[in-house]
Amino acid sequence: MFNKEGIPFFTVIIPFLSILFISFFTTSYHLKVTNEAFEVNLQEYKKLYSKTETNKETIEKLILEKINKHKKHQDNFTDFMTYLTISVLIFMALFSFLMISIIGDVVIKYKQQVENKERKLQRLNRELASKVAIGIEEGKRKDKAILEQSKQARMGSMISMIAHQWRQPLTELSGVLMELETATRFKKVTDSHILSSIERSDNMIEFMSSTIDDFRNFFKPDKQKEKFSIHDSCKRAISLINASLDDSKINLVVDVIEDKQINGYPTEYSQVILNLLMNARDILVEKGIEKPKITITIDTKGVLSIVKVKDNAGGIESEHLDLIFDPYFSTKNSSNGTGLGLYISKLIIEKNMGGELSVSNDQDGAVFKIILVG
Repeated sequence: MFNKEGIPFFTVIIPFLSILFISFFTTSYHLKVTNEAFEVNLQEYKKLYSKTETNKETIEKLILEKINKHKKHQDNFTDFMTYLTISVLIFMALFSFLMISIIGDVVIKYKQQVENKERKLQRLNRELASKVAIGIEEGKRKDKAILEQSKQARMGSMISMIAHQWRQPLTELSGVLMELETATRFKKVTDSHILSSIERSDNMIEFMSSTIDDFRNFFKPDKQKEKFSIHDSCKRAISLINASLDDSKINLVVDVIEDKQINGYPTEYSQVILNLLMNARDILVEKGIEKPKITITIDTKGVLSIVKVKDNAGGIESEHLDLIFDPYFSTKNSSNGTGLGLYISKLIIEKNMGGELSVSNDQDGAVFKIILVG
């Protein structure tokens, strides 16, 4: 049924078989109709001659001549149809061979085109796989660089906040030493005064030491999820930046409408809150807002925990809203921002904790909203 190129033989031969069938059917039908017409004519011929005075032998002779002529006519027609059929079959065979050859050439060319396209596609796939592998490696290098820069930025922020936290106890410690020095110079130092100064100094040194521990533990990544209070995690972040806010004379308002327990990474969540507070502080200081204010609102709606961090710095320009979470994008001066803080924060909330971090503007300033499922 198929040749070596896979061409169905009957796709070429069926039209000719149809022609041949119609020819035989037409020939048979023609012979049948001719015989029936001849029989009718013969009967009428017999009736006509029977009415005449012509003798019977003459009539039979004439009828026999008619029959012979009719048979000869049919034989001639049959021979003609036989020759015609043979000619059609020969033509059909030649035409079929020609068509199979033509179609075979077309199929071979089509196969070659398909094979060429397959080879090209395979080459493109190999090149694409190579490009994807290179892209993945570049992405890993970029992510590593981003994380490294983020760590350096957080280290700088941590040192700055430690400096703010230590400023007051260092001032008090300096005051204690000055009191001791003055009392010693005027010979008014007593044992109780010395012991009291030592106790006060120890308390301040212990506070400074605990501050170091707080910062060191704060930036340790959580290894596994755990239940934590949103309010407690926010307070942990506030405790680290509170001295810096006081130093910048920024009013921090915490409005707890309804707290909620969340299953996630408390330390990472605190880092996000701290980053949002630091960004708000920096923009308020940079713009020199007369009465700077940051508001943290903690609320719950069904299974959702919603935290909003709002400032009154005038908001983010509309053309920057879609870019604010992109890596290396920053609205701060180049010396004050790396453009990584919000990018890392969004990764923590959305990738690590399955939540949503978004930003919008209201009449006073920017509003960052954190939504997590409890």
